[in-house]
Amino acid sequence: MLELTKSAISYSWAMSLFSAQQLSNLVNPGDLRHPGHRAEAASYFVTQATHNQFNSLIFGGFLIGDEVQRALVDLAFDALTFRAFSPPYISRLASNIVAQSQDTLGLFTSAENARLAWQELGNNYEVFNLVANVSSLLNVPGEGKAFDPIKAIEKAYALGEYPDLWAVEGLGHDYAMTFFSQWGHGKPVRGILTDGRASALPDKSLTMMHAGLGMAFAQQLMNRISPYSSAADVRNVLQEFVTLVKNNSRKGYEGAAYESLGLLTRMWHSQMVNIVDQRLGEVEPEAVPYFWHGAGRVHYFLPMYFLPGLLSPWLAIEREAPHELALLNMFAGLAWALTIVNVRQPKIMENFLKNHGHQITQPQAFSNGVMSTLIMGIDITPGDVYITSFLQYRPDPSDQRVAQLWDKLVGRPANDAVHHIYPELKKHGCLGKVFRYQNLSELVDRPERGTR
Repeated sequence: MLELTKSAISYSWAMSLFSAQQLSNLVNPGDLRHPGHRAEAASYFVTQATHNQFNSLIFGGFLIGDEVQRALVDLAFDALTFRAFSPPYISRLASNIVAQSQDTLGLFTSAENARLAWQELGNNYEVFNLVANVSSLLNVPGEGKAFDPIKAIEKAYALGEYPDLWAVEGLGHDYAMTFFSQWGHGKPVRGILTDGRASALPDKSLTMMHAGLGMAFAQQLMNRISPYSSAADVRNVLQEFVTLVKNNSRKGYEGAAYESLGLLTRMWHSQMVNIVDQRLGEVEPEAVPYFWHGAGRVHYFLPMYFLPGLLSPWLAIEREAPHELALLNMFAGLAWALTIVNVRQPKIMENFLKNHGHQITQPQAFSNGVMSTLIMGIDITPGDVYITSFLQYRPDPSDQRVAQLWDKLVGRPANDAVHHIYPELKKHGCLGKVFRYQNLSELVDRPERGTR
């Protein structure tokens, strides 16, 4: 009943953008086995169609409006069922409101906070554009047309340190899409990053090329299912995703591709997140932590949390995680994004610890995210000047609390990761395993442990 009401409201929201006939055409008849599913399915599919029809800014506004409406319906149903009046519920809601209010007020109480928030927003926007516009940036033919990945990689690295990382991820997606025509004709897709010209790709490009590869697979396959698809249909699609990853990845890099499934699902198919979690565990349990890592990482770029300080993604993942495995990986994924997006300005991380350190309820997962993303970054760009500077950074010593937090959660773990753990993971060929939460020291001791 709750989901039906949410979807009915979303349906009316969608009607302002599409005609009734257009909505009818969008719905997959296989998802309408029950008459009551029609409005729900229409709501779901119109969200996906909106993504395709409008630019990113308009679709971001659509997502915000849709999520706000659904949150209000949640609150209304909690009140109607009296769950909202239980002491634990009231306490949790009050705590979240107070924490969010403190975050928002903190943004405006200091000129330094506002300046750093503006800088962080600029970094987010820069990264978003680098990934989205890689084709035009590197003069790569669009619409799935074939191109030479070696020459494209050379152009990506010519952009310089920092842009190269994001350009390589977008390039991995675009290169995988050149094989899309084979999928439509029932031909098996094999060897995308192992055969042909791709076999000569430099090792330093492989982590994010695989992340882009997984993004392309997830983008195509997730459009085939909805929250109203049968369990068998969802399993079949996820099995196809896992098979594609295994058949087209270099050994040891599969995790980077698995992680993108979580990123894309939470971004464009948020109602599918818990469904995918359950069915993916039945198909390939090893992929589940990577899935949740990606779901956490994308929170940093969601329209609801894009502007630093206004709404907290850290509070959001505490609410969304259905179990501990999800929470730890989401926390690590969000810390991963926070660190690498702002690696050029370590002051942003210092300011985060100063104003939001109380939100780090999973310190080990937070440090893991910092460590893993720097391992990935230094592998993508050996000797990266920004990562080197980040490792050497020391916060203001006059604030002992922040200095200690930095040393415990960021400084010492980051240096250990880059100087000691990374060389071992590189030697054992298991860099793809850093795209999930786990004890990296144990992974170095026993590389085969990078499983669930």
